Amino acid sequence: MEIYVIRPGDTLYAIAVRFGVPLSEIININRFPNPDQLASGQAILIPTAAVEPLRYTIAPGDTLFQLAQVFNTTVAAIAAANQIPDPNRIQVGAELIIPGWSQTSYVVRSGDTLFQIANRFGVSLDLLIRVNRITDPSRIFPGQILNIPQARPQVTKRTIETMGYFQFTNLAGLARSLETIGSFITYGGLFQFPVSAGGEIAAPGNTRQAAAILREFNVRPLLVLTNWGPTGFELDLARAIIGNPAVKTRVIENMLRLLEDYGFAGVNVDFENMYPEDRQLYTDFIRDLRDALRPRGFLISLAAPPKAADFPNAPWVGTFDYRALGELADFIFLMTYEWGWIGGPPMAIAPIDQVRRALDYAVTQIPSAKILQGVPFYGYNWELPDTPENVAVPVNLVEVYSLAYRYGATINYDQTAQAPWFRYVDAAGVGHEVWFEDSRSVEVKYDTAAEYNLRGVGWWSYVNEPYGFPQNWLIMDEKFYVSKG
Repeated sequence: MEIYVIRPGDTLYAIAVRFGVPLSEIININRFPNPDQLASGQAILIPTAAVEPLRYTIAPGDTLFQLAQVFNTTVAAIAAANQIPDPNRIQVGAELIIPGWSQTSYVVRSGDTLFQIANRFGVSLDLLIRVNRITDPSRIFPGQILNIPQARPQVTKRTIETMGYFQFTNLAGLARSLETIGSFITYGGLFQFPVSAGGEIAAPGNTRQAAAILREFNVRPLLVLTNWGPTGFELDLARAIIGNPAVKTRVIENMLRLLEDYGFAGVNVDFENMYPEDRQLYTDFIRDLRDALRPRGFLISLAAPPKAADFPNAPWVGTFDYRALGELADFIFLMTYEWGWIGGPPMAIAPIDQVRRALDYAVTQIPSAKILQGVPFYGYNWELPDTPENVAVPVNLVEVYSLAYRYGATINYDQTAQAPWFRYVDAAGVGHEVWFEDSRSVEVKYDTAAEYNLRGVGWWSYVNEPYGFPQNWLIMDEKFYVSKG
């Protein structure tokens, strides 16, 4: 796949002609809501043209052993690619497919020499002569068609694990999403199971249905445990849960019952906004969970905010002792997003420079094989000017292009943050600034996860459908194999 950025005046038909691929393939892989509405600056995927395998005609004196040496392959590989039962018996004039090689056609122009053509395409002169069976290298002529051999690069895909957070609303949409993307998801965190100050866990009424949908697509369901109260993630609620031994015991008992009753693979603890001084209480809570879950075969994982160093007295991040938690948990979902948040100011939600700073520190405290790098599957739309009252509105990563097109906005790309953004003025004359994720920004994030040799990646979305955007999964497929556990 190749990423192409729409320019003013572009049409999908013209793009298809330019790249020599069928228009229907471009439309099919990008799944545009409206193919006629393209926003300037929009990133789309172009399918790679079909590769023509290199075909070599056997010359007198050729042996498969010699050809294997010439093309840096093996006799067995050539024999298998051509279904040759006896590698010692090949026929002069027969055509062989050479595994690991492709060919392109080149029409000789006036003034060309074989030496120049070989240099232009980065192929040896001897190989060019041999493939094209040229008896006199000095005699080529304009209009002559040459086959240019090219060794196909070896693409190494890492095997990773992934996690998606899913909502209890719109389970039909969840099922439709998983029909397309289920093969890319290892763990599904069902958000959420709030804990009360007394240790009771609220299980949504459709828990059994939601867990069953995940299992249907071979996604391992996780119970997402939270300190969520009427005002969001609550400081005092977290302290009441992890600071009272009797309550903590009740939480663990209730959680084990839910894990067994609904067939969960384990728990994902998403406690946020805790008192920094409760750092040891939280670590002890995770240790107690580990001791209760692991003997019963359940996974213990948690979500943690990103930080570039240890700030034990800082709000939101101080409670998290990375080193201790990394020893206890099976894996940690690092929430590498929300630098740009609903309260503003408008900026990239997951700028790659900040993501890398967080990972630089995290891998010194937590084994990289236990870290999932979080990727936001949403954008934010802020009203301008930026004031405390102007709280951003989330936008999904499919409809964001319709918004840009409707207002004639040009999508820009911030090279430092590696993130797309645009501004527009609505019908009421109010200015807006929108930051989101696209093919370019997620590709950089996935390359970063591979560079740091992480366990994998994960996603947060506030909706089950659309879950991310279509091009994301094609990029994932090119870069990774996903373990299903």
